[in-house]
Amino acid sequence: MVFMKTITIIVPFLLCACTALQHNNSFAYITNQGDNTVSVIDINQAKVIHTITVGKAPVGVAVSKALQRAFITNVESSDISVIDSTTSTVIGTLKTGGSPVGIAISPNNSALYVADWYSDRILAIDTANYKNQRQVIVAKAPAGMTVSPDSKTLYVAARDSNEIAVIDAATLTITKHINVGKHPFGLALSQDGSVLYSVNVYENTVSIINTKTWLIGKIKVGEHPYCAVSSPDNKTLYVTNTQDDTVSIIDLNTQKIIATVEVGMTPEGISYDAASNQILVASWGENKVSVIDAHTNKLKTHIKTGDKSRAFGQFVLESF
Repeated sequence: MVFMKTITIIVPFLLCACTALQHNNSFAYITNQGDNTVSVIDINQAKVIHTITVGKAPVGVAVSKALQRAFITNVESSDISVIDSTTSTVIGTLKTGGSPVGIAISPNNSALYVADWYSDRILAIDTANYKNQRQVIVAKAPAGMTVSPDSKTLYVAARDSNEIAVIDAATLTITKHINVGKHPFGLALSQDGSVLYSVNVYENTVSIINTKTWLIGKIKVGEHPYCAVSSPDNKTLYVTNTQDDTVSIIDLNTQKIIATVEVGMTPEGISYDAASNQILVASWGENKVSVIDAHTNKLKTHIKTGDKSRAFGQFVLESF
């Protein structure tokens, strides 16, 4: 474990109060890798209300209601853009080095985790003092991450090692390696932290992992799946399938697909807005976000975003 000391924080001017978000809605932060922007969507209005310029080739996103921040990984500029969610402005840039892709924030909002794709490392950044950073080397090509509800455990999908690394957050040490399907990428966790879901891209499956016993099951999904999110009641899992342009909707009690919803071309990032009971899906190939009604499992609408929308991570900031 190594402490990192090099960091650059750039603080630009703030816009006037007229740019502030309305605090009675939920918002989605969609990274647009092709035009170096983030689209901010007012979910109630189903439209983009702000477009924010960030670093080069933004991919990952993590949001915090308590901190009023959205953190964006920029893979080509090797940094993180810090967005103030109350003003929709970039208020800082954190230089990470390497190729930051995946990003996650702990539920207690104390730590920001960043996956460096090519260097096989995870950075842990103290959100109270961005200069305090630690790192740990994991298996090959770390991608999706998620943190347990008690903020004590970090799970990392290592795509090219076909495994999940289980990391003790306090010591930043690997406590377990879990073999899953071929090329795990996106991760999801049940609300109570008891079940972990690994999306296995080259196997067209989702691994279901009991986080107490480590017993593993698998569910077949669509072609080239990418990311997943579970419903707040832990009854349903939603999986994006990039090569058949669909979302697989799975009943977790029966572990069966109960619906397949056609969305935009090459769907990648996916999040659940509990306030509206809607699922939002970012489509890389069509530059839009598709909205699915969780009650009916039907497509409701599409929202135009920027170029090559990815939104890798949990990108919905719920109502203040």
